[in-house]
Amino acid sequence: MLIVVTFIVNAALNFLLGLAVAAGLGPEAYGRFSIAFAAALTLAILAFEWLRLSATRFYSEDSRTHAPETRASLDAAYVLGAALIAGLALVFFALGFDAGLGAPMIGAIALLAIANGVFDYHSALLRARFRNRAYAGLVLLKNMFAFSAMVGAAFWTKNPLVVMGVGGVGVALATLALRGQTADRVSPGLARGGKVALYLRYGAPILLANLFYQAILLANRGFVASRLGFAEAGELSLPTDVTLRLMLAVGAALDIYLFQLAVRRKAESEAAGQAQMRKNILLIFAAYTLICAGNMAAMTAFAALVAPAKFASSFGELAFILAPGVALFGLAQFCLNPILQLEGRTGGLFYAGLACAALDLGWLTLFPPADMRGYALVHSVSLAASFVFTLGLTWRLRACWPGLRDLAGVVVSGVCASAAMFFTRDIQPALLGLLLNALVGAGVFGLALLALDPGGLFRPALARFVAFPPFRKRLFNRLG
Repeated sequence: MLIVVTFIVNAALNFLLGLAVAAGLGPEAYGRFSIAFAAALTLAILAFEWLRLSATRFYSEDSRTHAPETRASLDAAYVLGAALIAGLALVFFALGFDAGLGAPMIGAIALLAIANGVFDYHSALLRARFRNRAYAGLVLLKNMFAFSAMVGAAFWTKNPLVVMGVGGVGVALATLALRGQTADRVSPGLARGGKVALYLRYGAPILLANLFYQAILLANRGFVASRLGFAEAGELSLPTDVTLRLMLAVGAALDIYLFQLAVRRKAESEAAGQAQMRKNILLIFAAYTLICAGNMAAMTAFAALVAPAKFASSFGELAFILAPGVALFGLAQFCLNPILQLEGRTGGLFYAGLACAALDLGWLTLFPPADMRGYALVHSVSLAASFVFTLGLTWRLRACWPGLRDLAGVVVSGVCASAAMFFTRDIQPALLGLLLNALVGAGVFGLALLALDPGGLFRPALARFVAFPPFRKRLFNRLG
């Protein structure tokens, strides 16, 4: 449970960090920052994502004692990834290529990519050993350092280069401060090339799929910056970042626990694993249905509350366009991808990412939009297409899908919530309106789910919650 809470806190702080940096820099500087930041994330995924996935799969307390070459090989692979990024930055310097961002920004991109790689690797090691408190401490310390440094630099210097630089230094310092929690006394000579190759084969399909999706994000901002200007790129980047972070954080927070349940059930029997996947998908689909219903009803209040003044004119409209595609992308990531992972068929994820990227980049190249709304629409449609492609990949595994009747019950509950929130969407001030929308929407949605009980999940869950001894004792004391 601590890991889930830590993940949610981390996502919330990253969300606030994006808003605060945007407010400090302004649209044009934030446009440059967002492109550089996306490039750093893309580099980190390319160099280190396979390493993070392998650490959570192959590293454990048992391997520390009986297979020290596992950690030695992981460390060697990380050093290789960092060297590749540093070498690539040096090549860019030598060729004078800076993509219009300036040579110092190329260095800052490399620094932040390596620092994020260090952090993700060490956090994966802690999770693999179930060191929950150490993991929570690492995440919170990283956010404290990065938040204070980046936000301070944004308001004080107004310079995206400085923000990128101090962000990388802050993440690295936080990781080094808790490095003792992940230290193993293993000799680098124990590293084995065969193990590194195994890790690469295991994580490469997922890595490449994520890389395609990150490349779409980077390419879209590059197209906007080159055709409309950096200010417009910044105005589009903020609602894109906010929408992606909010929706993906919800799915990831559920998936981090639910997928492990599916793995455990599959170890018992094939049928048990499939039944758990059906429950997982239904729960995540319900969460996304409520989010989309709230998005439709409360976007005006949400934009008024969270968007900095310089972004306010376009934030709500762009976020509204992006939301359906991002929601479907989240369903693909956390409902359909786990089916392929559970069955060991991750190779298909590469093709889904490739098809999505080809659609997005082909559309932008052949039919370039005239304004930011057009670019938001292309991005939304491309992300939605990833859901369709992944749905096709799981067609032969549809025994893991929930029934249409159960899905329809969730949709009807979402419609009821939307109708109820229609009456509270214009309440002012914006914060009060947003809170009322959330309370009314969640309340009606929950009641509708209990009445329809799709999948037979929700009434038993409520019964178990009410029967939980501490809750029952407090309830009876109050009633008595």
